[in-house]
Amino acid sequence: MKKQLKNLLTAIFAMVMVVSLAACGKEEITVTFMNGDTTLGTVVAEAGSVLTGYEDYEKLEGYEFLGWFETPTFLASSKVDLSAVTYEESKTLYGSFKSKQVAEDNRAWTIVGTGKSPALALSNWDNNCKDAIVTLTKTGNVTNEFAITVDLFAGDQFQVIHDYSWTDQRGYGWFTEIDDTQFENGGGLGGSAKTSNVNVLMDGNYTITLTTDSDNSKQDTMKIVRNGDPVGAAAEKEEEAPYVVSEKTQIVVKGSWVSDWSENKELTRVEGTNKYTITMELAAETELYFMVWDDGVDTGLGMKYENVTEDSKAVLVDSYNVKVKDAGTYTFTVDVDTMTIQVTK
Repeated sequence: MKKQLKNLLTAIFAMVMVVSLAACGKEEITVTFMNGDTTLGTVVAEAGSVLTGYEDYEKLEGYEFLGWFETPTFLASSKVDLSAVTYEESKTLYGSFKSKQVAEDNRAWTIVGTGKSPALALSNWDNNCKDAIVTLTKTGNVTNEFAITVDLFAGDQFQVIHDYSWTDQRGYGWFTEIDDTQFENGGGLGGSAKTSNVNVLMDGNYTITLTTDSDNSKQDTMKIVRNGDPVGAAAEKEEEAPYVVSEKTQIVVKGSWVSDWSENKELTRVEGTNKYTITMELAAETELYFMVWDDGVDTGLGMKYENVTEDSKAVLVDSYNVKVKDAGTYTFTVDVDTMTIQVTK
């Protein structure tokens, strides 16, 4: 009997040791808490356990804490409840902090784009359009909340800008609430979702709401809600006169070889033709966008990946802009008559 009891106790002790060793060997993870680009601190915890010790990171003097998010743009669907959520691997979370004393935003906000929407047809990407039909107005609900209600149609494309400038525009990546059955990331210059165009996938009457923080744009939020079917008719597409090439026609390219796309390079015209060429040494995955200028003025005509010839695609990445696959020396030849780009490496 004593021997059996001893064996039982030995077995129980062994089981406890196994469980203890398993617990001791449980993987540790690190969760990093951010406020914009500033690290507030970290919490080390066992994988799969509820986090503790982060509460002080939610306290910033003069700010209201709005929650933790898994995306730096505070996408609504990425908001997490840390009293319930667990993680199996290390993670970075972003805190949304709104100033309790927000300065009044007196900037003019407008929607710009192109398509069948009467507002976008009027805009046609003209950042100087100041018509009421494209202007967001203050709602009066909360400080610095602006809104516009417009008809949008499948195939339309838009962004929101302030002060009639392309600086710091609000593209797809700024929306914290957006239905991906109604809209998609349309790409754009710079490769950032925040500067990407918004492509409309579903006809409808929509309200776009923008809330801004004049002191910290990282706290800006945008959402778009479908109210129902369009209330008006689509705009009739006007026939555009074809561009006529002249001696003053120029082809200019800009690209991601400069982080802010601020440098323009002019192509050389091939004598006796309407073709223009440039040879460039580029790093892998450099993006380029080609523009038609007339006597130093941008005509608004642009060329990107959809304009490249089929035989050029082998050295490019399928993208919105012309994006080279590998590092090397590339020659770009633009034919203005056919609005095509031939790329050789």
